[in-house]
Parts: sequence; structure tokens; C-alpha cells
Amino acid sequence: MVNLKEWSTKVDTSALVLGLPALGTASFTLAIAGDELGVSVSPDGVTLGAASASPDFTYSLESEDWGLFTHEPPPRGYTSAQAIRATKAGANISGDVTTWAQYSVIIDRVMEALRAVAVGPRAPRHADPAPLKGRSPIEAGYIGVDIGGETKRLYFEASGVGPTVLCLHTAGSDSRQFRYLMEDAELTKKYRFVAFDMPWHGRSDPPADWATRTYALTTKDYSETVFAFMEAMKIEKPILMGCSMGGAIAIYLASTAGEKFTAVFGLEGGLGNAGRFVPWTNAQEIDHSHFLTSWVGGLISPTSPTGPRNLTLWGYAQSGPGVYQGDTNFYSRDLPEKVKDLGPVQCPLWVFSGEYDYSATTEMSQAAIDKVGGELVVMTGSGHFPMAEDPVVFKSFLQPVLERVTGNEKG
Repeated sequence: MVNLKEWSTKVDTSALVLGLPALGTASFTLAIAGDELGVSVSPDGVTLGAASASPDFTYSLESEDWGLFTHEPPPRGYTSAQAIRATKAGANISGDVTTWAQYSVIIDRVMEALRAVAVGPRAPRHADPAPLKGRSPIEAGYIGVDIGGETKRLYFEASGVGPTVLCLHTAGSDSRQFRYLMEDAELTKKYRFVAFDMPWHGRSDPPADWATRTYALTTKDYSETVFAFMEAMKIEKPILMGCSMGGAIAIYLASTAGEKFTAVFGLEGGLGNAGRFVPWTNAQEIDHSHFLTSWVGGLISPTSPTGPRNLTLWGYAQSGPGVYQGDTNFYSRDLPEKVKDLGPVQCPLWVFSGEYDYSATTEMSQAAIDKVGGELVVMTGSGHFPMAEDPVVFKSFLQPVLERVTGNEKG
């Protein structure tokens, strides 16, 4: 039985605002399985109590939804309040959705706190990787490339010896997502990992007039950037490995330019998802850095280690204004039009799909394979950012496929 008011008396409300910016004033109602709880936000903090007669918005869950959210482990799409919102395409939110977006992080925290009181803390996460001591083996630098008539200054990192694995990061993030692969002594004895930050991302520069431009990535821009980087770095026939939007362009390139690659690995790859383009990722009223950590946080597996999980979200918090939304222009708007007549892949393709990914679901990954060919690798226990959020689990899926491609047996 749901008893929100009783549970709320056991919530440490001071913990709900740790690390957040200065708060405004808002009130909202949590309506769960017929019970209601009021949440009031002010510059002084968060108060839980009776529901307001006129809340700014209401976040609602049916009894079945609450049961899935409190299940251990929860299924895909029920790992956080934001994940449930995505699963229901926003149908469980009524009222002012802008205010909802402004306080989405607090909703996540209140819901998680209530869950902990109701059914106990979540199962322990996997252990954090051992911290690196001493100098990293990663090499880094900048290279200038011509893309679309403009010279772009790209930052890149590389590590290891052997066949090259060219890595493409997710939307709104950068090449740091591949740090664990690049510092894995076993893998780098046999493979050379190379990753670069897309223009506007990480340590790659935006155009000098970025403040008066609206960034919107296209399939053409993305393809040209990959090829320009390969040419400038003199990389021939790499294994192309991209994640999320990087996984989507990887599948596209396996079909349209597969002769340039030894193989292609599409991590969390599909052929686009219109639902990932939303106004709140680039709105004047919303702190996009905090909203993005909530927007993508539910995509991470509940078992992924705490440290890598939080560093993955930190990458999103650092994203430049409008960059994530510009990336989803590619993933949600441009690419779906470009793939309608996509033909069979021209090189071996593997699509890796994390169990908890509701942005590029296993069903979406399978649909891409059904269209162009390839093999599906379902990664039980993984989320949307496998190489960044849980590198040990990801390695267990990646290494056997690398060995198949290169004949580079373990040992």
C-alpha cells in the first residue's frame, strides 16, 4: 500500500538540494496509486507535505508503475522518475511542463528517497574501477581538418598498439567516455583506440561565431567529419565504434561507406528516435546542465558503478548551450529521413544493445539489423553508455567480438 505522507516524514529533505543551483519557487504534486504528496520548493529548500490545491504541475503514477519502479531490479524505463516520464512519453505529467523541466532533478531525488523508505535501498552497484595511479598511457593532441568549407580544430586521444578502433562519443558528450578502454592494459596490448571530440564538443572548438549560430548536426556533416579525421590522421580501414548518435552514424556508414572500415560496432545504435528532440534541452528558463543529467540519467543501468555513472553525467553537465539539442537534430530529425532507402551493409556490423536503454532500445537495434544486416549483441545489465558507465561489463561483451574481427585471441 502506498502511504506517501508517512514515508515523506522519513526523508532527509536537506539532501534533496545538495549540489543544486539556487532554487526558485514552485509547488507540485506527486500522485501515486491514489495517494498524493505535495512538494514545495523555495530558496530555503524543499518541503514535503499536503498537496497544494493549485500545484504548478502533477506527476502521476499508476499502481503498476510504482510497482515496477520499486521492483529490484527495475525493468527498462522504470529506473528513475525521468525514465518513467520517457516511457510514458510525458502523458503522466499535467500542468506547466516548463516548471516540471526546471525541477526534474528534484523530482528524481524525491521519488528515489520515497522508494528507499518504502522498500529499502537499492541493491549495491558494481564496484568502481580501481583509480589510475601515475601517468596515463593516453596520448592527446589537436588536428586541423577541413569540413564543409571550414577548418575545424579537433581534439583527439589515442592509446594502444594493433588494429585501430575509431571511437565516436554520444550526443552532448566527448571522447572522455572511452577513457577506460584506453587505459585498459589488456586491451591496449592488442588494439589501438582512437577517439576525437566532435566540433562544438569537449575540447574541440566551436566556430568563432558560435554565440550567434544555432548548432544543428546533420548526417552529411557527421559523415564528412569522420572521413576528414580519418584522412588527416592517416587511419585506414579501422574498426568504427560509435555509441548512441555515434552508433547511429556508424550503422549508416556501414551501409553507405562500408568499404572504408574493417568492421563497424554500433553501440546503442538504431536509425533514429524522434522522441529525443525536446525543447527543454535548450530553453532560456531551464538550466540545461542539470536538466540533461536527469534526462539521460535514467538510461544508465541501476547496477553501473557509482563513480563511472557520475562521471558520465558530469560530461553532460559540461555540454555547451544548445549542443545536445543540436546533436538530436541529427539523431531525431535528419537521420530518420536519410535511412528510408538505406541498403545492406558493406562490411561486418555488430549492434550492441544495453538492457536498460530506452533511447535506442533493443527492438530499435534489431529493426536496424533487419533493414541493413548485421548481428545483435544484447548486453544484459548494461545501459545506454556501456563503455563509460560500466567498463568491466562492457569489456566482457566487446572483447569476444574484437577477437572475432581481428583473430586476436585472448591471452
